[in-house]
Amino acid sequence: MQPKIKPSELLGYLFIFVAAPALTFIAGSWLDRVFGLPVFPVFPLNLFTGFSVMVLGLNLGIRSTRQLYQTGGGLPWGEAAHEVETSRLVVDGVYAYSRNPMVLGYSLLPLGMGLMFQSIGMMLSLTPIVLLVNYIIVKKREEPRLIMRFGDEYKQYRSRTPFMFPDWAKLTRGYLAPYIRHHRDQLSHVLLAETSLIVTTLLVFQSPPEFMFPAQKNIFTLAFAVICVLGIIAGVAPKWCSLGERSERRGVDGVAGHHPDCGRFPGHTVVLDERVICAGCTGLVMGALFSLMGLASGIYLFDPVVGFWFGALLVGVGLAQHFIDLGSSWVHLSLNTLFVIGAWFMFEAIQLMNVSFWVSIYFLAVTVFWIYARIRASQWTHVGVCRGCDEDCMLRFQ
Repeated sequence: MQPKIKPSELLGYLFIFVAAPALTFIAGSWLDRVFGLPVFPVFPLNLFTGFSVMVLGLNLGIRSTRQLYQTGGGLPWGEAAHEVETSRLVVDGVYAYSRNPMVLGYSLLPLGMGLMFQSIGMMLSLTPIVLLVNYIIVKKREEPRLIMRFGDEYKQYRSRTPFMFPDWAKLTRGYLAPYIRHHRDQLSHVLLAETSLIVTTLLVFQSPPEFMFPAQKNIFTLAFAVICVLGIIAGVAPKWCSLGERSERRGVDGVAGHHPDCGRFPGHTVVLDERVICAGCTGLVMGALFSLMGLASGIYLFDPVVGFWFGALLVGVGLAQHFIDLGSSWVHLSLNTLFVIGAWFMFEAIQLMNVSFWVSIYFLAVTVFWIYARIRASQWTHVGVCRGCDEDCMLRFQ
């Protein structure tokens, strides 16, 4: 039986997602300044590597936390608070490659942050300390208790599984190769979309305004508004971007929020006013509506550079969300809302920076592709869920 999570027991995640980034920035900036550390890596490599490391760490941390809770019936701090300790030893999934994947995953977050900020100080400020402290805690406290509780079962698991860093050959053969093979279409679209996001940053900050004309801002604002309207249509009628003729599922028995109500899509639908709706589509529609209101009001409170980078971060996370084991439909909805709002932040920043006509054209084009890639990635996620089901179902995604 899985323990109930008290709000007070989630305070540890405030450190991971709030305090740790702040400490990383403060300590890392101080180290860079005191020791005169060089800027590394170069732009835009810092964006690609930093974002990739952060997504990898977040995915690993969340996936291992959820697996410990769902399979082991406990919480990460169970060895300290015995009322929420695991009732079963978790040895499969990500735990088949590392005994402490959660520590490894969350330790990668400050490293990725340092890469994105081109700061060697940030890379070295927190990650090594977190790894060292957790190594001492696990070796001195957790492992002796696990041996006492699970005996030979844990000893055998310890003998065949690395403490922290996975065996690369085993990881590639057992997980990476099958994952890439089964998700190649999804990966190709998302990677291409993320690459186009990096290209956008290069064009915006390194291309001089070679060609502009007086009505440029008004024309591009109208064009972005049209894209938002098309996004609303795609969210309301996803069959327009469907993989097959059975992808639109409204008003069909056994379907809720155009997803089969078989229980395999709990993170894909939300309930509003006793009505089940699709979290992803609803998020896209809400984001487009907020963006249209922002365009109409003309209000933009960010510095252009800050707004551009904040928007790029939201777009990047929105594109990568299907590779992170979120588990919460409300988080899924929020990320899709922020994904579209992020594109609006970038658009407004680009207009304020007076970039070239051709750069603005490119941005509008890749915005359409980002929306398309996100929708396709979601559809392939649905297909993957149905492929893992052995039941003969007329409603399966294919």
